[in-house]
Amino acid sequence: MRARSRPGGRTARVSEQVLDATVELIARHGVAAVTYDAVAQLAGSSRATVYRKWPHRDDLLRAALTRFAEVSVSVPDTGDVRSDLVELLCAIGGVLASPSGRAIINASITADDDDPIRALGLEVLRTRLAVLEARIAGAVDSGELPPTDASFLNTMLVAPVHLHVMRDRRPLTREFAERVVRTVFDGVVPRES
Repeated sequence: MRARSRPGGRTARVSEQVLDATVELIARHGVAAVTYDAVAQLAGSSRATVYRKWPHRDDLLRAALTRFAEVSVSVPDTGDVRSDLVELLCAIGGVLASPSGRAIINASITADDDDPIRALGLEVLRTRLAVLEARIAGAVDSGELPPTDASFLNTMLVAPVHLHVMRDRRPLTREFAERVVRTVFDGVVPRES
């Protein structure tokens, strides 16, 4: 009889350690440093364990970056879309300013078009943007926002955060996030007369 794996058991814990180690290696030394041996050593695991779960390096990178994007940005839904978006922008700014976030974004930006890390970096960005877009769409559905192009509004909110943190290398403050949300919403939400 075969033993069944338990969600949240040892296998899940080892997988998390491996994925965290992968992101840490990218942050410290770049994508080239991600080898099965280096990941296993940093994760306190064996090379065989890592290879068994992710037989292709690109799959390991994709899983690590996807988990990084999902864990680092969660969606608040308090019923106040402005407040929720400020929280989300602060979270995104924090991720972008982190060594891991900065390394992942920089690696994907500087990668050649056919380099898998470019596609993976874009996948991380899409995951993050999908979280924000879902909250905007939910606000439209609930009547918090008038019908609007959620994707465009998403871009209007996130672009200043990326520029502020990545280009200008300034920390994202709550005040900055509030200003972005207020400025964008002033152009979207009809004024009461």
